[in-house]
Amino acid sequence: MQNTSAVGTSVDSTRWIGERLDSWKEVASFFRREVRTVQLWEKSEGLPVRRQHHKKLCTVYAYRRELEAWWVARSNLHIVHPRCAAGTIEDRHTEAVEAPEGGRGRILCGEFETLALATDDETLREKLTHFCKGLRSDLVVELGRFGARLVVPPARKTGSGSALPDWDMTREPDADFLLSGNMRHYDRRVLVLVQVLRASDRSCVWSERFETGLDNIVTAQVELARAICRAFAERGPQSREATVRDRVSSYELALRACQLGTYYWQRRSRSALHKALSYFKDAIELEPRCAEAYAGLADTYVSLSYNHLMPARQAADKARESVDAALRLDGRSVTVRNALVNMLMHCSWSLPAAERVCRKVIDGGIHDSRTLQLYSCLMSLRSRHQDAIRLALESFRLEPHSDLINGQVALAYFYAGDYGNALSFIQQTIRLQPQYPMGYALLGRTEAQLGHWDRAIDAFRRGSETSGLSAFMKALLAFGYAGSGDRFSANALLHELEQDHGDCFPAYDVSAVHAALNQEQKALQQIHKALGVRDMKMIFVQHDPRFARLRNSAGFQRIASGVFSDTPQSAVM
Repeated sequence: MQNTSAVGTSVDSTRWIGERLDSWKEVASFFRREVRTVQLWEKSEGLPVRRQHHKKLCTVYAYRRELEAWWVARSNLHIVHPRCAAGTIEDRHTEAVEAPEGGRGRILCGEFETLALATDDETLREKLTHFCKGLRSDLVVELGRFGARLVVPPARKTGSGSALPDWDMTREPDADFLLSGNMRHYDRRVLVLVQVLRASDRSCVWSERFETGLDNIVTAQVELARAICRAFAERGPQSREATVRDRVSSYELALRACQLGTYYWQRRSRSALHKALSYFKDAIELEPRCAEAYAGLADTYVSLSYNHLMPARQAADKARESVDAALRLDGRSVTVRNALVNMLMHCSWSLPAAERVCRKVIDGGIHDSRTLQLYSCLMSLRSRHQDAIRLALESFRLEPHSDLINGQVALAYFYAGDYGNALSFIQQTIRLQPQYPMGYALLGRTEAQLGHWDRAIDAFRRGSETSGLSAFMKALLAFGYAGSGDRFSANALLHELEQDHGDCFPAYDVSAVHAALNQEQKALQQIHKALGVRDMKMIFVQHDPRFARLRNSAGFQRIASGVFSDTPQSAVM
């Protein structure tokens, strides 16, 4: 599970390993509540409880780390007491900084460490070391200008004769906070991580990343020092906005709302996606500068259109607006860059631009499993199936228990034509998240490719139930009937879809039904309609095995070639 803790917290993830709760009773005991209370939380507030299906019944289980994260997010969002009812959340995860003497804590400016790569030459390492020393000196000056109370230890002489302040937390009892950091170099730029530690317990109370170039070292040091001080003054422990214990900032609340938004976005059902949309909008209302909220909003708009819950063009426009806003706020954020890639693929249909962003993020060394997941999808779209599988498995090694990542591995195998491995991973996806509609969609399509039409129909039915009877899943069910030879049931469902015709008509998947019924002309008409409304699934049309019979026809090739031609670009790159 990805760590989405708020800025300025220190999380010990090792204490959560293996802490699984295996019944409603254990989950209720964890929260010190009744079973019916936690069951209500699951139904109405998204308590992360999982189910293991058996032949006749199913058992429930949950992971302590997910329950704790859910409780903190829920509690902080509604501004109640931030401690977990079970008493296992450390106080420093949610408390605001208690700055001594009315918020005027004494700061010791420590050394900045250079994280050099093995490939860096000695000249570069020396350059970075001097940059760190100069940055520290400029920080002392700028902190003084901002009115910070500095603790300046005695100076010591270096080999070159220059005087530098030495520091040791154990020898400096007068300091309340230590400001320090580290620096990494990539592509003639440096990424600087700054953090502030509380002297009493070494807990992290504030941290942030900064980036600058190395063309003019002196100017870069001064500008970077000023940027750090501005950010520190706004959100650090010296800020006037720091409050007493049991209060949280609007930014922290926004991040908690984003956590809940991400939880519901991952479920992908009709009700879950609308809840995700609501939580991301709440996060923006709480903190308009929260880039993660805009990124989550963009991903949700893509998913709403992908599930035919919002017209594709409208969703694409809103996704672009959200991504552009997120980039303006924090273009370095991995979450924001991932949302950009997702938008470029599904809304702008610009695969080269999406791949450039992926490569830049990965080369910068700050990617996550979601980056690899998106890159894997890109490779499938470019028919580089072995690369797609490799990237998906690399993402799987980072998050082996993620339903989304397992689903991406299955998707990579599926488009590579390896339906046996695809089936294995998609079954694991559903075991991890039994309420995931897209999991049943891919399960049914995989079973169909293996000729198991009864199993495919069963999977599509279960997907239809979990999705809230979405038109997209109804079209897949019609495809299952068509492939099994039940033309009557397939046509009945097509008639229902036509009666409910609207702006979100699933033309792409309806065309697959006509293809299965050997109705080539109708299939081409529906694909053309899907292209006209810019259905986001059209990016897969060249690779979708449901259209194998149509692939050699001139009409199909003409339509498919129009997907990536005259591609609109994002306003912000």
